[in-house]
Amino acid sequence: MPHKINVVWIKRDLRTQDHEPLFFAEKANIPYIILYIFDAKLLKHPDVGVRHLQFIYQSIKALNNTLEPYNKTLSVFYGASLDIFKFLSQQYEIENLFSYQESGIQKSWDRDIGVSKLLKNKGIHWQEFQQNGVIRGLK
Repeated sequence: MPHKINVVWIKRDLRTQDHEPLFFAEKANIPYIILYIFDAKLLKHPDVGVRHLQFIYQSIKALNNTLEPYNKTLSVFYGASLDIFKFLSQQYEIENLFSYQESGIQKSWDRDIGVSKLLKNKGIHWQEFQQNGVIRGLK
């Protein structure tokens, strides 16, 4: 029987302080994992460069140093986000996914729509927190 967990999906906000998804995962009082996905489709976008990837790498190292005293770690995945969530949902009984809303490019929007459909089909609640005053999906 898979273990019941929550998941915190770190997208662009690579910090621990004043981080609503981490706060709500901690508050839920069930085990949770923290993950970052190097999404293969997004990495091919022209606005991704070496400096951007170096910044992400250094931020992940710093975040893991901050999390270490709390026996937490940021797990890093590479591939299609949808495939990674399919895999995780086979390994665990995921109750909630916590993340920030991401405002970005069409590919990230399409990724989130696909992940949202998968989560709904599996009965996983995805709580996205608003960030930076941008309201996604307005017409």
